[in-house]
Amino acid sequence: MKRHLTTRTVMSGALIAVVSAGLLVGCAADEPGESGGEAAAGSIRILAVEGPETDALEAEAATFSSESGIDVKIDKVARDIWGQRKVAELTQDAGTYDVVFLGGGDDAVWMLKHAHVQDLTPYIGEDALADVVNHELFTTEDGAFVGAPQYYNFPVTLYRADLFEDPKEQAAFKAEYGRELAAPTTFDEFIEIATFFNRPDEGLYGTCLGGVDWSVFLDDTYFTYGQGANFGDLETGELTLDTPEQVASLNYIKQLTALSAPGWESLSFFDCDNQMKAGSVALYQNWLYAWNAVGGDMGDKLGIAPPAGEQTHLGAMLATIPEAAPNPDGAGEFIKWMLSDDFQLAQTEQTGNLPVLQTQQDSDEFAAALPELELLKSVAGRLTYLHSTWSGELGSGVSEAIAKVNAGEMTAEEAASWLQNEKFAGRKAIE
Repeated sequence: MKRHLTTRTVMSGALIAVVSAGLLVGCAADEPGESGGEAAAGSIRILAVEGPETDALEAEAATFSSESGIDVKIDKVARDIWGQRKVAELTQDAGTYDVVFLGGGDDAVWMLKHAHVQDLTPYIGEDALADVVNHELFTTEDGAFVGAPQYYNFPVTLYRADLFEDPKEQAAFKAEYGRELAAPTTFDEFIEIATFFNRPDEGLYGTCLGGVDWSVFLDDTYFTYGQGANFGDLETGELTLDTPEQVASLNYIKQLTALSAPGWESLSFFDCDNQMKAGSVALYQNWLYAWNAVGGDMGDKLGIAPPAGEQTHLGAMLATIPEAAPNPDGAGEFIKWMLSDDFQLAQTEQTGNLPVLQTQQDSDEFAAALPELELLKSVAGRLTYLHSTWSGELGSGVSEAIAKVNAGEMTAEEAASWLQNEKFAGRKAIE
């Protein structure tokens, strides 16, 4: 057992380590990329969705303005409004915003295939581009880097460290399964652990999996990406909804909902946070934010581990500059600042998210601010996103298939075939 400086537990496979409890429209320039002079002046207007990361951006933007002389107005809007406005800006050339943030996990392929956005390389420079972890994921086929990640976030496994470290539980688990009780590295291990700890008579359930459509679709992505699969084929543009991996994902969800507390159908992962705080679940999957949100109440009773499986869902907001941006040079200066150590360190301290530059991920200063840095770095190379250009409709359809399986109306094989051959018959993943 390896111990660190602080109090909550980090587990990677059989390794356990205790870590921190803490987780206006302006004038356009003649030539892009000529930042720092008269071209990078005036004001910029930014479209972003509500959330803690946008809060951090807003809190630090005054520093950027004081240093650059560029005024910043951030329109922080609800998700439905954000969805409408980003389409207007990036396909209809509305020309209202200088920077538009997109969802890295859902919008990336749409951005690469359809969005009217500018290459960011002239604004941030080749050296900065090379330092962006996973920059190739946001680069078009002709080499244009069009979306700069603000941060990296992804699912993790959160578990009851007090249960996992109990000698009696460890001995009983090893006697039953023939291996040490440790954070799961595969989904089969995840289900074994959830089954072992599922004790409804004692008020303890193996896991929590929320059943509301938008939340349960995210769970399906965890399982699908974790098997190295996706929902579409980028080379052929075809949907891949009836694969063995998708069938397995539907079965995993059915098994885990049976190990969740009654009423899971109406819950989201936010409700699962509350169940973990109450000590009524043994382990669950959720986004990295929950390490701080839940761990603040649980202290060293909560452990964190990398997500099970091969790949996992990329969570990031991507900063883009619309082709019709009124002040692209001001926008470029803003994005360059967003990638800087000053902002990334402040954001890391406020949100617990992983910084986006390799030099930052290798920095002692960032490690001091984020004790979980080494664990999180191990996940950075496993990130992927939805291989489809119509995420909303696709997610709703998959959620419908999940409901059919859980209700016993279809088997997982039948539901996967229904998705591919009936629900979305004739559709392409890339449209």
